[in-house]
Amino acid sequence: MKKFIIIGNIITGLLVLFVSVSVFFIKMPVTRQTYSVRESADTGWYYADGTEAVLSDLQYTSNQASISRTITAEQLQSANLCLSSESVNFSVYLNGTEIYNYHPVIHPMYGFSYGVDFHNVTIPYFTGEATLSLELEDLSKGKMWTGFKDAYFEDGAEYLFHTLTSNFFKVFIAFLTFVFGIIMMTLGLIFQTSRDQRLEMISLGALSMILSMWTITGSYFLGMLTGNPGYVRMINFMTLLMLPIIGVTLVACLTKNVKSKSVFFIMALTFSNLIFHIIMLLGKRMDYHDMLPLSHLCFLCGVCVAIYLVIQSIRQKQLREKQPIVILIAFIILMTGGIADLIFYYLGTFDDVARFSRLGLLIFVALLASYEVEEFIVVTRENQEIEVMRRLAHEDGLTGLENRLSFNEYESKLKQNTIGKCLVIQFDINNLKKVNDTYGHMAGDSFIKAAANIIATCFGKYGRVFRTGGDEFVSIFLTMEDTSSLASLYAQCAEQMNYQIEQYNQKKDSPIPLTIAYGMAECDFKKDDLKAKEILADQKMYEHKRDMKGLSQ
Repeated sequence: MKKFIIIGNIITGLLVLFVSVSVFFIKMPVTRQTYSVRESADTGWYYADGTEAVLSDLQYTSNQASISRTITAEQLQSANLCLSSESVNFSVYLNGTEIYNYHPVIHPMYGFSYGVDFHNVTIPYFTGEATLSLELEDLSKGKMWTGFKDAYFEDGAEYLFHTLTSNFFKVFIAFLTFVFGIIMMTLGLIFQTSRDQRLEMISLGALSMILSMWTITGSYFLGMLTGNPGYVRMINFMTLLMLPIIGVTLVACLTKNVKSKSVFFIMALTFSNLIFHIIMLLGKRMDYHDMLPLSHLCFLCGVCVAIYLVIQSIRQKQLREKQPIVILIAFIILMTGGIADLIFYYLGTFDDVARFSRLGLLIFVALLASYEVEEFIVVTRENQEIEVMRRLAHEDGLTGLENRLSFNEYESKLKQNTIGKCLVIQFDINNLKKVNDTYGHMAGDSFIKAAANIIATCFGKYGRVFRTGGDEFVSIFLTMEDTSSLASLYAQCAEQMNYQIEQYNQKKDSPIPLTIAYGMAECDFKKDDLKAKEILADQKMYEHKRDMKGLSQ
């Protein structure tokens, strides 16, 4: 039944995932009440001197530019001007009247730019033709690309939908990587694995989370979600700053080189770079873009150190048998993707500076995740086997109760107490030798199991029960309060035990009935010796045994 429940939950989860993902790719044939256009707004603009202008390739004079174009009411059909801007302040005018103004206040930690922001400029109602104008200011002062991307005359909701679907793959990989990082860190923190295994899992989780944050900043998703593109820009560069130390730490854990001087070198280099960035940003002396070569240099140093640690560990045979291949493949793919993105960034070939890193990250996480999960399963199985062996070593094979070894350990622990009290109850099965001699050891074992079951049923609910010998048992009632209530509870348990013994004998109708002698002693940890109280309880048990034999004669 449990298997069907598990399978049902898995199928349900997969269906929910499929439906959630398919909504980005499948458009239902819904008849809309309004008609919306989607016309590119990138071209059709002109500078003041009549030269043609393109929004994605603007030219500035003294960091300023002014462009305009003619639009018609028939052409727009109630559409808005939708676009994304980067590092440019601007105002929008319709027939000389300002209809939109974007001049945000930028925090020093964001750098000289607010990053990438999205705009849905509502164009007021007009008839016939109108002139749409843009007044622009280059915030980078020519140091980096500024302008507009994905500019369309379109309904705002449709534009948002198109933007999200076009970036779905980026968001999906980042989300998948982030969730994987949380899982790995959680497993490393809560499960009882070895220290090295725990450190590996936590490091892998941290690296996955920081890489996911770095890649998602290029998807526009965080900017739309938070409405704070400057903060997203800061995250993008800060995660790049911290990548070397996180990546090298993971490699050091995997290769058993945590104490290597090269690891401390990368830590010092990374934190120095971070401090330098903060000082330059707060002092408004430099932007992230100006210091990007330094961050890239630190990244390449981290790559070199990672390669060095892997090669060194392979030579010293410090890695486990399967580990070198997995690490080498995963990191070669990840580093190749990162280096490829660096090359294309400086060549200016792609706008997406994390295209290959994102793909390399997905493969990297998949490879190391499969390895770490396999290792985790192996370690968990070994721990379970150790736990089973430990339990068997402390469990009596015949009765299932705790054995003499377990009692000795518990006794040693109790002797360390300086406060509280306990009741020590000794038990002994009468006539066991007679049963063994008359009916055989199988009958004797049955006799012992019956007695153990009765003692455990009556006394095990309130204390611990041990089989300390062939026909001997001990129960300990522990309390930090007065023992008067325990003494009363002991009397109730003894009465219940005698009743169950009577019921057992009536049911079995054996020529040799089951009887159990018992004795109790109180121990105050503050003033009494536990061993002496055990002897006292044993003496009382033998007194009870003699009384029972006297009654039977």
